[in-house]
Amino acid sequence: MVFGKIDDGETLVDKKWSRIIFLLLLGIFLVTLTLIICIPIKFHLDARNVINEFNEILDDGEISYSQTIKEINFQPIIDTWAGSTNGDKSVVIYDLELNKLVGSYNISEKYNTASLYKLFVVYEGYRRLQNGEWNKNTLAGSTGYTILECLDKSIRESYSPCAETLWAMIGHTELDEIMRNNFKITDSDISALISTPNDILKIMKLFYDHSEIEDAEYLAVIKDSFLNQPTTEYNWRQGLPSGFSEKVKVYNKVGWDYNENGYWNVYHDAAMVEFAEENRHFIVVVMTSRVPFQKIRALGTEIENSFNQ
Repeated sequence: MVFGKIDDGETLVDKKWSRIIFLLLLGIFLVTLTLIICIPIKFHLDARNVINEFNEILDDGEISYSQTIKEINFQPIIDTWAGSTNGDKSVVIYDLELNKLVGSYNISEKYNTASLYKLFVVYEGYRRLQNGEWNKNTLAGSTGYTILECLDKSIRESYSPCAETLWAMIGHTELDEIMRNNFKITDSDISALISTPNDILKIMKLFYDHSEIEDAEYLAVIKDSFLNQPTTEYNWRQGLPSGFSEKVKVYNKVGWDYNENGYWNVYHDAAMVEFAEENRHFIVVVMTSRVPFQKIRALGTEIENSFNQ
């Protein structure tokens, strides 16, 4: 069949194909335009969604620095040590990077604090210096030392006249209330010289975090008094610190009572242990009765060996 001519001289068939081609070209143009406009928008939205989702994950704590740190289980060595050690004993090891216990034994057991009561006195003392309630240059009673010097000597040399004077300045009952109400240290009766490994862990963590003590001078004195304790009539570092190698820094405070019959009524060691090369930090608290310090030294060695495995 032959199509007749239209007025412009094209056949009907030619006109039909022209329309088809025009529509195809228009469709291609519209699709192309849509892609040009929409793809960047979608990419931008997708990228923004990814960022938002990642931020939500961070906010939820699902991704954190702690997840990149290897957890070390110290429980086996604690159990072995406890099983081979006569007398009353308690141990707690707390991972400061992971913020969790990584080994424990009898952590709620109550002990006579011996000189560990000084930890509570000294922390509150530095807190009072920081908030201006005390002046570092004021003489501490009749000790012959300033308040700052007494705070230092109470840790570095376990100097009781200083600690007792500062404790009286705070008030025995008031110190108990401060620790109980402000710091949730609830199982201790410091006035009666009673505490638990778990509460000693808490006060050591307060020193480590030092959220209420910001003065650089005070922090430097605190750090040095826990780390450098020259032997006087006593070797303050014969327990936990002497069990570690020189590569490990041990910031500690001891409390003890030696019986004239030749055994330790009390031997406690509370320490912040720093594996400097690995940038790893732990709090270790050992509280004992009738346990020789050599056994506590041996535990320090086992802790380092376990860390290095």
